[in-house]
Amino acid sequence: MRRYAVLTISVSAIFLLVVGAFLNTWPLFYMSTVMLVTLVLLKLQAWLAVRGLKFERIAPQLIVAGERVPMRIRVWSTIDIKRPLLLIVDDLPAGLDHSDDLKPLPVAPSYNTAVETRYELMPMRRGVYKWSKVLVTSYDSLGLIRVDAEYETEPFEVTIHPAKIPVGFDLSAMSGWGANQSDDGRNRGHGMEPRGVREYVSGDSLRHVHWASTARTGKLQVKEFDTGFNTNLYVLLQLTAGTEAGSGGATTLEAMCGHLAHLADVLLQRGSTVELSNLEPTESAAARAAGTRYREICDALAAATADRATRFASEIDSIGTRATPGSTVLILLTSAEEGVASAIRRLAHRRKVHVLLYDPSAYPKDKIVVNFLPCTDKDFIASLATENVSISIMPNPYASERQIA
Repeated sequence: MRRYAVLTISVSAIFLLVVGAFLNTWPLFYMSTVMLVTLVLLKLQAWLAVRGLKFERIAPQLIVAGERVPMRIRVWSTIDIKRPLLLIVDDLPAGLDHSDDLKPLPVAPSYNTAVETRYELMPMRRGVYKWSKVLVTSYDSLGLIRVDAEYETEPFEVTIHPAKIPVGFDLSAMSGWGANQSDDGRNRGHGMEPRGVREYVSGDSLRHVHWASTARTGKLQVKEFDTGFNTNLYVLLQLTAGTEAGSGGATTLEAMCGHLAHLADVLLQRGSTVELSNLEPTESAAARAAGTRYREICDALAAATADRATRFASEIDSIGTRATPGSTVLILLTSAEEGVASAIRRLAHRRKVHVLLYDPSAYPKDKIVVNFLPCTDKDFIASLATENVSISIMPNPYASERQIA
């Protein structure tokens, strides 16, 4: 509508100019000149309004997908002029999926005084995102002419953790082969229920000495604790390029990360160790505190992308030499990639393996698994059915109204 108004005024001014020249009528010249000068002045006013601005973004650097958080933008005017109301939009990265369309924020900047405006962001997909631009829009005092400007701010990076999605199977199915402290002499599960008394082994904490048994036997005895379902859990996600199915924040990889966030939270609180074998550097030392370790895991999950050129079967084979005896290996699959079934069978000779299958046909079709059979193929499932391998087919958690817990 504004464009048509400006066009009408411009055409009218040119028409009056032509008629004035043809009829040699000076009043028409004056009228056309006033109309054109008015448009130029309005354009200049709108242009000046978006000049001489400074911005600062204040926002949390850690967000959980599905949570609404406040994002604040401060703006200063470095030029002492009167400005009309400006509209500000944060220039979010294209890959940052969020729930609502961001409406422009109205603000009237003051000279050398910070004015703050805010909006709410609810990201729907985990990831690590960076941006540094703010878009500013100004209109003239009559609201006829619009001028846009782009400003660079300090680079801002946010890590979006996956939302925890409860798993629909019994966690006792992932209990491994019953490893406990007597295997390695460590009292890892001192916060769990005691399960008995045994002789002291180098490395045991003196806090857990059982003095009554020590006095009775004459040898140092310590209390042994139940460490929970898993002493060691190794996790492998299928991240081969082309194996992620779905759309936006509702893909197979998003579901995998959401389930793993839930599992990690539960298992870490029960004294287990969780290692993301093909996401975290093997040389890095994992934090011992459950809360810190959970954040490390979520940071790694936030950065996970299905873009690898290496075969997933080779990653499965590599975990066989690293996983400690008595541990459980959790494998999350979307496609029946070549060599995966045989690699899982080889691993099952030495470790307990639990496989979670994510059917790509249950997800939206914007992203489809290419050049692979779905992991729910009957022949593929039959090839996995062997001793020490348990299989769970995971439903699409985004298919119901209760998408994310």
